[in-house]
Amino acid sequence: MSSDRRRLAQAAGTLLVLGYCVINSTKSVFEAALVQDLSPEFIAFNSFVVAQAFYFFTLRDKRSLWTTVRRCLPDVVMLNISTAVCWIAVLYAFTVLEPAMANSMIIGMGPAITILLGFRLRPGVRALPLELAAAAAMLAAMAYLLVVASDGGSAIGDIPTGDLVFGVVMCVLTSVSLSGVTYYTKRLGDAGMSVRQMMASRFVVLIVATLAILLLRDSFGAYSLGNVGAILAISLVGVIISLYLLQQGIVRTEPISVSMLFGTNLLITYAVQFADPRLHQSQSTLVGLLAISLAMCLGTWARWRADRRAADEPAPAPSARTGART
Repeated sequence: MSSDRRRLAQAAGTLLVLGYCVINSTKSVFEAALVQDLSPEFIAFNSFVVAQAFYFFTLRDKRSLWTTVRRCLPDVVMLNISTAVCWIAVLYAFTVLEPAMANSMIIGMGPAITILLGFRLRPGVRALPLELAAAAAMLAAMAYLLVVASDGGSAIGDIPTGDLVFGVVMCVLTSVSLSGVTYYTKRLGDAGMSVRQMMASRFVVLIVATLAILLLRDSFGAYSLGNVGAILAISLVGVIISLYLLQQGIVRTEPISVSMLFGTNLLITYAVQFADPRLHQSQSTLVGLLAISLAMCLGTWARWRADRRAADEPAPAPSARTGART
């Protein structure tokens, strides 16, 4: 790939991930309000049944899908598991934490987890020194937000200790699985699996898991007009459109850059969440998410600068002994 095409691909990847972040931040606030009345598993099951059906039935070449899934089965299974844990855990986190704080904790842990997973999943791509510094700063900001929440300084107010611990555990699970989603998407893209094939095979474990939880907890909700409309909105905009943007962005962008770019939805989430009457303004939350966003910008800039330098470097000339190959 030429340097100009590489730059265009990286720029397109960044814009696609940012598009996902805009949609996701608004969806987070909507989901946080919705899980106060409906169980997380009820919302996830219905939303992803619609999304899975859409992606599967709109994919024309089913034979190619089965061939590709069999060829990449271990990574397809891990993408399914990561997706299931990510979506179930984040919905449960929203039951006890304000959206901006939950997203901040998830994103604050993301780069550090991504770097650690990178040693195993993408050993050829090393984290830059400024990315390491940004990841450390985001962890520090996340720790500050945890102290704020424990002191009753979040937008929800006082959070019982048990609820806070539960919320943090759900955020950790979400952050780990989100990093897994990023890496396995990247690996499948590198292996030649198209984005549409990934989406057509991505939600099977999530659907089975949420159905099992529904049956075990007997937490089926009412299929009222309002609930059906909310679920369709989450499925069509928050899953089908936003995840397609994210998948397209990931295959064009390094995982660490994707992890850093996720931080852009924090300010949007903070602004939008005050449409929820349950929440009040929290200056402490704002300070924490600003720190995470600034650290994210530092890490993203470092990766952009490194990628630009790599793109500008001329290709090595063939040695005299081997000669040029045609």
